[in-house]
Amino acid sequence: MDPFTVIVMLTVHLVGSGGLMFLVWRLMPDAPGLGRWWVASCLFGLAYIGRLFSGLDSTGLRVGLAGDGLMLFAVLLFKDGLREFVGRAVLRWQATAALWSLMFSAVVAATLVEGTAARHVALNGCIGGLYASLVWTIAVEVRRQPLPLRAPLRLLAVMLGGLSVLTLLRALSIFEDRMAVAFKGPLAQGYYMYASLTAVVVALTLLWMLFLRLNARLADLAVRDPLTGVLNRKGLDDRVAQHFARRGAAPLTVLLLDIDHFKRINDTYGHAAGDAVLQAVAATLRSHLRGEDFIARIGGEEFLIGVEGPQHEVALALAWRLNESVGRLQVQAAGTSGVVACTASVGVSGAIASIAQWDAGTRQADQALYQAKAEGRNGVRPFMAAGSAF
Repeated sequence: MDPFTVIVMLTVHLVGSGGLMFLVWRLMPDAPGLGRWWVASCLFGLAYIGRLFSGLDSTGLRVGLAGDGLMLFAVLLFKDGLREFVGRAVLRWQATAALWSLMFSAVVAATLVEGTAARHVALNGCIGGLYASLVWTIAVEVRRQPLPLRAPLRLLAVMLGGLSVLTLLRALSIFEDRMAVAFKGPLAQGYYMYASLTAVVVALTLLWMLFLRLNARLADLAVRDPLTGVLNRKGLDDRVAQHFARRGAAPLTVLLLDIDHFKRINDTYGHAAGDAVLQAVAATLRSHLRGEDFIARIGGEEFLIGVEGPQHEVALALAWRLNESVGRLQVQAAGTSGVVACTASVGVSGAIASIAQWDAGTRQADQALYQAKAEGRNGVRPFMAAGSAF
């Protein structure tokens, strides 16, 4: 296959992949990384279109260097998209512009001093190095990502790693044999065929990753309260079942926390302020929990906290800390200049040793909460003393 045909294939794959990602992005504009990825793919394809129209052996600086600049920017954009997807901070545009300027200046300087061959050496060296940095980013992040995402991330690393090696080998080949091997010969043909395959595989892998992330988000929405982000009743049932399914599962203590006079907050400040209070209370509760504990919203203003461990004193102390923290809240009331304060009552169950005791345990906490409210609210009431059994 002649070099022109191979590069046409690569161009079509790049533009086609970019178009496919653009269509998905139109449906999912908030998908992390996708907006940058489709632009990067199209820019890379545009750079090759310019190279094809100007001729592969063209030494014209304007078209050649413009395409080089697009390629460098496209890889940087792709890397920013990957950082966004895995949850790392995207480089500020000033840093990206500075890095692009540095590499593009190196390509321009090589061209002016040594000519076209040096330009291709510098360009391929820079792009090969960027691909290697992408592989490093994936290698660092893959263990931090959810298990389903690890397989596509590893595939992405393999494809980009191979492209990095071939790109750097191409730079070395042009350095040694000049432009005679830039677009002809086994290495050049292998490079462009592999790059064409990579364009397709990478695009499909990125979409695979996005749909895995979307599926996980949908699954998460099914078990979480949309307002506060804590577990809903279904999520609570799943979490309790998972806990007691573990071998040697520790006992649980249930805390039921109810915001005092919540209806008064809604009537006085409006439902938007009430929603803000619920969100603030949920955030406060989350900030005090240990990694093995969990929280769910089980009513309008009622939260259930599951505390793991056999020490009843630990759960009781946590209940008092939660009571005090909610009492210190000052929530900005939407549409007003004032703030909303609130208090909470907490009921504490006895130790729950098995899933069969869960319903009885939640009833204990509910009865204790009722007693806390009957005694004047803004307090903690344990149902039974430490060490009591069912």
